[in-house]
Amino acid sequence: MGIFQKELASQIGVDESFLCKVEKNEKKITLDKLILISKELNIDIDELKILFYTSKISHLLKDENIELKLKVIDKKNYE
Repeated sequence: MGIFQKELASQIGVDESFLCKVEKNEKKITLDKLILISKELNIDIDELKILFYTSKISHLLKDENIELKLKVIDKKNYE
């Protein structure tokens, strides 16, 4: 996106190691920081949330069969 991790970290008020740990799923990020990141990267916050939650769901379901994954996705669309 044309921005270095160190620069983004500085702009949202965290250190570079924190962002690195967030990327590795070792640290959690607050919604406030996620909103700041979306603004800095000029990404719609809802799109960033979709990417964030899709990654989390994929990780949670990584060992499940495709049928169960599809059922979860289908159920999610009706809530």
